[in-house]
Amino acid sequence: MSPTLVKAITALVTVGALTLLFWGDVGAELRGVGVRGLLLPFLSAMVLFALVMRTALWWLYRPMAPTADEAAHLPTLTVVVPAYNEGPGVRKTIESILASDYPPELLRVIAVNDGSKDDTGAHLDAAAAACPERVTAIHMAKNGGKRRAVHAGWSRATTEVVATVDSDSVVPPESLANLVTPMLRDDRVAGVAGQVLVDNREQNLLTRMLGVRYILGFDYIRAYQSMLRTVWCCPGALQAYRRAVIAPHLDRWRDQHFLGAQCTNGDDHAMTNLVLSLGHDTVYQANARVFTLVPSRYVRLTKMFVRWGRSATREGLRALAFAPARVLRLGPLRGPLMLFDAVLQPLTILAKLLGFGFAFYILFAHPIWFARAALATTLIAVLYGLVFLRSERSTEVLFGILYAWFAMFALIWVQPLATLTVRKNGWMTRG
Repeated sequence: MSPTLVKAITALVTVGALTLLFWGDVGAELRGVGVRGLLLPFLSAMVLFALVMRTALWWLYRPMAPTADEAAHLPTLTVVVPAYNEGPGVRKTIESILASDYPPELLRVIAVNDGSKDDTGAHLDAAAAACPERVTAIHMAKNGGKRRAVHAGWSRATTEVVATVDSDSVVPPESLANLVTPMLRDDRVAGVAGQVLVDNREQNLLTRMLGVRYILGFDYIRAYQSMLRTVWCCPGALQAYRRAVIAPHLDRWRDQHFLGAQCTNGDDHAMTNLVLSLGHDTVYQANARVFTLVPSRYVRLTKMFVRWGRSATREGLRALAFAPARVLRLGPLRGPLMLFDAVLQPLTILAKLLGFGFAFYILFAHPIWFARAALATTLIAVLYGLVFLRSERSTEVLFGILYAWFAMFALIWVQPLATLTVRKNGWMTRG
């Protein structure tokens, strides 16, 4: 075992021990309000196990690099780019795709104008006119939402693999070839998640914090999930699927309903769940990068997170229906760990919902407990900082610690609101 891994596990155990002590103390004091003394230590033990499991899997993860033979036999690929009021930025996105280190005769772009009110359509037409043999522009009569725009692009695709790239994103030349490599190497893989990085990272303090948060969201969360062959959400900013797997179910995905309401957001999470529910695997490729713009203002950021939170609530519950069937497919080691991770997703959301009210209780009734919780948050942020340093060795890690405090005080209400309003489907951040 490497010395670095030993240090990481030691840090995990230290944080876990501190957490157990903290919650054990709280549990003892909470007996008077009806909470059993062993409940919170038990939950702390679960959290500790999850941290150790995820960190061990993260440490073992490695992306796949295409061999010379694989590079010579890449599949035909269509990249769908849904766009709404994106203006000239979408032209930059398309040009980055066409500049990929991917055989031109195998690569196509279908750009969908989702009823934009600005000149997005004109930019799509210009891109198609400049490269008519490789770019197709589709114009929706009216704005129908990203899911319908992606559906329109998928419906026109005829290639072996279909990917999506957001219209405010830029793809480096090597990304697309790296993205499809797992599907070349393993027939069981039907979905691949790319790594989404922040393009406007240095714009202000908020985007710098998000720059660290995005790296952890991919190089840690999706990396450990990839080792379980179950990435729960392949991001719409850069994802790829086998067309033969998705195509027969495309209309069902477009017309998805939850609690009687039609789902218009969370298209990427829903498509990932579709692949997993059909018995296929999803993995993560850290060497398939895309740079995207993130909100630089608090209100716009919270709207994005509420949208994500609604999708996480809905799709986390849906995953519980098919996760048990994946246990046998994944085997005696990966299977139970995947199932534990699947159950932990909605439980984490429930904990955030209950914890929101509890936070106010301890803030006013027991401020010392709140101070301890803040300390625990800081310790865990330091731990994640060590994870970040594996991906990027820079002082930006300090913004990750700052983000932990920001999330604790300024974003604590986001997931509870998203869960309570899960039936709502407004995009909220589309300009």
